Amino acid sequence: MDCPRTAQTTISQGRRVVIACRVMEPELTQVLAEGGEPVEILYLDQALHRTPTKLLGLLQEKIDQVAQTASRIVLGYGLCSNGVVGVTARQQGLLIPRCHDCIALFLGSPLRYQEVFREKPGTYYLTPGWIVEKKDPLGILEEFVPKYGRETAQWVMEEELKHYTHIALIDTGVEEMAPLRERAMENASVLKKQYEEIPGSLDYFRELIRGPYTEEKFLRLRLGEAFTQEMFF
Repeated sequence: MDCPRTAQTTISQGRRVVIACRVMEPELTQVLAEGGEPVEILYLDQALHRTPTKLLGLLQEKIDQVAQTASRIVLGYGLCSNGVVGVTARQQGLLIPRCHDCIALFLGSPLRYQEVFREKPGTYYLTPGWIVEKKDPLGILEEFVPKYGRETAQWVMEEELKHYTHIALIDTGVEEMAPLRERAMENASVLKKQYEEIPGSLDYFRELIRGPYTEEKFLRLRLGEAFTQEMFF
């Protein structure tokens, strides 16, 4: 079930809308607080990338709802396990960040993400939103316990993360780091990964809300177009 929340409401004709994953709420709230033109942000539940078909349906539903009155619609989603593949600009064009997943947004750009990935390709990234909402590996592990039992749940999580060597907390500067660090380090300890912290950036989030929407960082769907994986690559 999607849980939309309006971060800043503008219900008049010509409103500017961002439809985003709630994991970005701390960062987008900070960007909105910096001022500028009114922008409405509608949030969908976190972790929908784990069910791509459900994500696609909820995204399309929300796009179609706001397209009646919005002058600009931007998605706060990357490719996200192909969850945006099939999204269609039925009533107006759409802007989509040119990134595989949301990590590039937290790091400031697709280029910065590529640099970090090349340096340590086996890294599992945590952000403030993932930790606060307990959508981190330990939170998922606890979700598995009632179904599998603790020992099997632990094994399932270790299997899911067996190709990762590091757990990295991205510091975007929007939350108190001490409790986030404690939880992130616990994730690394329980799952036997090396822990590190890396600096994030709000720059890509600013562009998500304000632009400019450059070809380097955003895909543009024209009226009637459906998003395909080939467009992304």
